[in-house]
Amino acid sequence: MVLEPEAVKGKKDVEELAGFRRTRISLTGLSGIVPSTMVIIDDSMLQPPNMYDGLPRHSKVLYLMTTLNPRQWDAITVSGLGISDLSPDQKAVFTSLLPKPFIYSSFTVATDRHLDPIDKSIELSESDLSLVRLHLERCLRFMMPIIGQQNAMTPRDTKHDNGRPGDKVTMRDWDQQFRPQESFGMKIRQTVPNEQKPSDLNYRMPAFTGSIKLNPSERIADILSRIGQATSLEFHADYRVGDRMMTSIGTSAPIYSVLRMIAMAVTGTYRKVGDAFILTSDLVGMGTRKLKLANYDSELDAKVHNQENVWREQIYKSGRLSQIRYRSDDRLTPGDALMKKLDQGFPGNEAKITATDLTGELRDFVQRQNEIYRTQQVTAEGATAQTEYEYSFVLPNGDSTKSDIDTLGEHIFFASATSEPVSRPQQTSMPKVDLGTIKDPTALCITANTQAEAQHAIDVASLFGFKDVWLDTLSPKVLTVAVKLAASRSIKLSLAVRPFDYRTTTDSASADRTILGDTPPESMKRRMADITWEGISSNGWKSPELLGPISPLSNGYIARQETVANLAKTPGLAGVHILNPTPRGYNGPRVDYMSFPQPLFLEKGNFGYAPDLRLAFIRERNVDPIDLVPPQLYSNSDLRQPFFLDDALRGSSSIYDGSDQPNPATATMMREFDTWLAKLNHRSLQSLLDAISTASPGTAITMEAIPVAMNAVNRVGGGLVDWKPGDTLPEFTELRRGDAAPDLSNYVQRIWVSDTVQVYAHAVLTYMARPDEKRPRMAGIVLDLTNLEPLDADKWLGQTLVRQADKGR
Repeated sequence: MVLEPEAVKGKKDVEELAGFRRTRISLTGLSGIVPSTMVIIDDSMLQPPNMYDGLPRHSKVLYLMTTLNPRQWDAITVSGLGISDLSPDQKAVFTSLLPKPFIYSSFTVATDRHLDPIDKSIELSESDLSLVRLHLERCLRFMMPIIGQQNAMTPRDTKHDNGRPGDKVTMRDWDQQFRPQESFGMKIRQTVPNEQKPSDLNYRMPAFTGSIKLNPSERIADILSRIGQATSLEFHADYRVGDRMMTSIGTSAPIYSVLRMIAMAVTGTYRKVGDAFILTSDLVGMGTRKLKLANYDSELDAKVHNQENVWREQIYKSGRLSQIRYRSDDRLTPGDALMKKLDQGFPGNEAKITATDLTGELRDFVQRQNEIYRTQQVTAEGATAQTEYEYSFVLPNGDSTKSDIDTLGEHIFFASATSEPVSRPQQTSMPKVDLGTIKDPTALCITANTQAEAQHAIDVASLFGFKDVWLDTLSPKVLTVAVKLAASRSIKLSLAVRPFDYRTTTDSASADRTILGDTPPESMKRRMADITWEGISSNGWKSPELLGPISPLSNGYIARQETVANLAKTPGLAGVHILNPTPRGYNGPRVDYMSFPQPLFLEKGNFGYAPDLRLAFIRERNVDPIDLVPPQLYSNSDLRQPFFLDDALRGSSSIYDGSDQPNPATATMMREFDTWLAKLNHRSLQSLLDAISTASPGTAITMEAIPVAMNAVNRVGGGLVDWKPGDTLPEFTELRRGDAAPDLSNYVQRIWVSDTVQVYAHAVLTYMARPDEKRPRMAGIVLDLTNLEPLDADKWLGQTLVRQADKGR
């Protein structure tokens, strides 16, 4: 057996398989031609990181700068600093930051701004490498307004300018940085001899002892399907390899040998999902691995960033930055007018410049930029400018390379490292709110799992003047008692339902999972250990935070739906309110955005990866969702593997060079999975609503509006609208369109109160109580205290609201 190639190219003077990176192997009753090597990814992170080896080159330069004496500063800012100028410890740093191999090329700037090679690339020998010197220089970094796009700006650095036609440019070869195999000294990606990978499939199962017919040419997916029929097992193949053809010579072969041969032909393995097996790259999901390593790299990058700030502060306080000059061959230097405005203010608040502040050379630079980037024209009017510090290498022949691709940082980053932290004003206590001053009907949502808790809920509601209580419970006895108690106090009582809330399930097998395999409690624990959680808590983040969901395909959800339908029949119940209808991960296609929290943190809490969900999607799309890579995750190492290519697995500094093209379907598969989950959520909600309305016709139902995109910022907040049989599910887009004020007339705003947003909730109520006729009126407000412990809920209410008995005092 042999995997048919996707394309055929001729090679001269090649007679052995090794010339095609292939080898012949023999299994029981079967031989085959397979790749001679495979790529393995070590995501165990058992190797301790080497922070020194893992430092980016510019970080090592910063560190070296902190060790320089006055004589060395004079050298590095004029003719360059060589290894002979350094102490033994400094030599170790200098040697580690030199590129290996050091390859450079020289070019002439053509009339069309392209670079024409002068000669072939040159690789420095070890002896020549010892003669290379390090040089520090300045350049200018502008943030320039984009013409035709309001409030949009883009960076333009003078170091990227190649100069005028005829100028000579010498560049270091940066390609070696664009296929990183390591991360902080850890070897992540390795190419090794091809062998059988660990597998969830036991090739020695009795079901595999028989033989299977071999066809001359057949899709891998079809071979596995026939094996499944013969063995009463379920097999699938990842779409990236399922359509690949296997050529066979012979009539039949042992099933276990065919399975092994196919796996080795694509350097993959078999992963078990539910009761089925899928042919894929590894037992660990490709998306899982990307998130895991992106998180690891992010934590180490944060340490590096903090250390860089320490070094920048030391450099700034040394007073040596002023010695760093513009290169002698740099025409793009500031004139007197620009010098007066340089490095003023702080990031985002720098001094504005105009075109008249620029020299003629700099105005020509702006024109050249617009000739190069014709679809993004910029102007100097309203731009800002900063000094940026760079480094380059002086070659043994005396030529200097262009400033390196990495920067040492803008001047403001050196200066701000020494700034005093901004003091935050002390928060003043807010007055208590009288519910009677809020014109919008206001309800209290509270949890009760016992009859005693139901009694307490009604007592608390009466104490503060609530006339409407939403009870979060799944107990028929508790709900019945609560309805009677509420009626005796002239309080309407409704049922609050969270269809997918894991907290109220007794079936742990129904738990949904994240891409990391975390159950809801495990996911919450992981996120609370993240440094981002501190920022969420300190900033009073307003996003509702539930523990996590159960799978909509689980037995637990089927049971939940039946329970809620029966609860809706409770006599005297005022209505049913559907809260948190869309768990995180089911919101729809992920959107690219830059906000807080960042996608890396959010992905740890996105669900939809329970085994039953994964298997259902495999059956429809021939891919395990954990093999799909969420966008905006960045890792240092290249995590791609042959046959299962995905550009989202490239390392942070990878470039697209036209090779290793992934399957075209890969570009949209993540979006398809997001959409599939969202539609499943919608069907599950529709089924629940139909069950409620069928069980209790005429029952008033409200439902929280569902989002239409994942990781997007909801500017309206949680809220509910009426739903009747025949209605579509309400969406956020119906509440806000563009920058127009939202129509809230039929909207019940839910004010979520939790440990991190108590002050915010108090502030919202204070705003609602103001006699402001301009504020849009809503159908109602509900204070949701279900995420607080009973004692904490009592305390918050006592600090926030006026008791009925205290009115007029």
